[in-house]
Amino acid sequence: MNSVQAWVRGLRRIALSGALLALFALCESGVSIARVPAPTLAHVKSIGIIASIGDTCMFERVPASRFEWIAPPQASFLEISDWGIDDTVTTEITKLLSARYKVQGIAIEHQDFDTWTWETLRRFIRELPVPEVPVDAYLLVLRDWRAEGIGHSDHQVGGLGLYRRDLHDGGERLGAFASYRLVLMDAENGNLLATRPAIMPDGSLPRLHAARALWPRTQNDLNDTQRRELQTDFLELIGETLPNALGRIGLSP
Repeated sequence: MNSVQAWVRGLRRIALSGALLALFALCESGVSIARVPAPTLAHVKSIGIIASIGDTCMFERVPASRFEWIAPPQASFLEISDWGIDDTVTTEITKLLSARYKVQGIAIEHQDFDTWTWETLRRFIRELPVPEVPVDAYLLVLRDWRAEGIGHSDHQVGGLGLYRRDLHDGGERLGAFASYRLVLMDAENGNLLATRPAIMPDGSLPRLHAARALWPRTQNDLNDTQRRELQTDFLELIGETLPNALGRIGLSP
């Protein structure tokens, strides 16, 4: 995928972020999808992992402006599937859960989860070919649209990326983020079993402070040093938040 295609896909994500946030709010405030009683997951002995957060990196910038609170941020996207982040996530989940469950990565053809809804996820699971070794449930790792929590603006971020808010005094607030969600679905009927966003210990968006040198002139100008640092930051954030997220959906490592 080239940068233009990634940019177009990114616009679609931003356009639907409000709707997705509303769905997440309902999910979080309902009669506890995530406080799944033990009997609900008692039948889950085997899990298929579908990780889908590591295909693109988002660059979101909020320029210093009188209208920064109401104007849309500048956003661009870079294809990063060759960084192998989804494979690393699958490997890490397998290590964490293999003592309690039979776990396997599920290889699928490219699937666009940028604009997913609960209904499209349910349909996807129902139409998914049965793996050679069947599983009881599928664990999806998906990008999650949330308030950015770095520049303290009214904007949202999703998936993996770098956020920058320029300040009127010439400084900036800059940080790498990993905004993702775990979704556990029944393999037989596609019903939602549990879901939770990944969070830091204080309940905030997974994020790390970044230096100005990490911000590229354009997404296509990202150099090797910047790539390595961003990849390291993303993996650190995922590694720090993944065990807790698994526990909060009832899959304690």
